[in-house]
Amino acid sequence: MASWTSRRVPAVLALAVVAYALAAWAVTPGFYDGIAPVAPYRWLKPPAQFKASNQPPLPGHASFKTGPTGAVNPGSASTEDGQASFSFQQGTFAPPAGGAPVTVDIAVQPNAPDPGKVHIATNVYCVTSSAPLTAGKQAVVTLQFSAQLAAPSDVYRFQQGGQWQKIGNAGAAAPYFIAATTDQLGCFAAGYVPSAKSTGLGVSLPVVAALAVGVVVLAGIPLMVMRRRGADEEEEA
Repeated sequence: MASWTSRRVPAVLALAVVAYALAAWAVTPGFYDGIAPVAPYRWLKPPAQFKASNQPPLPGHASFKTGPTGAVNPGSASTEDGQASFSFQQGTFAPPAGGAPVTVDIAVQPNAPDPGKVHIATNVYCVTSSAPLTAGKQAVVTLQFSAQLAAPSDVYRFQQGGQWQKIGNAGAAAPYFIAATTDQLGCFAAGYVPSAKSTGLGVSLPVVAALAVGVVVLAGIPLMVMRRRGADEEEEA
């Protein structure tokens, strides 16, 4: 089965690339303008192959108002480079005294506990706030990971003085991002156990890439047909 898969994936990728090229040639210019390479990941401690071109990761800070009912408004705090975010619903934070706003900070953490068998595949980001989370409420932590390395399968969390805990994988709406829910603030990173590498979707990154290209190709087929039909009509006229 493994050997069949290893032969199948290159074939799928090759077909997808050919189809992509044909569709891109056929459709109206501008259709594929939104497709661009993923920005290089910003490492605090870059792997050797990325040291020469690495840029330092950026922090994040945001402030959220308290509404008329005393509940903190919903929102999302993100790092300036978009590599980490913390999103929450109304009432997730305990109401601050006097209706003051709640501030949320996200910063890269240089020190972390030994992850044991888990390979940490991203920077470690610590989320702090001026108010605690309301008991029983959950927020969503979303982390970007490098498109050039094996994808993490889960998000992990630790609090100062504690050990890493797996909090799971809730998926993400964009490629090369992974998210999980948390009922506590702390420090977060994405990782995987080396014997169980995963994209978080149960398939390898080459297959994900092939599927993504396939979606783009399918989206371009109607435009290609319309363009060919228009050309045929002009020739007949």
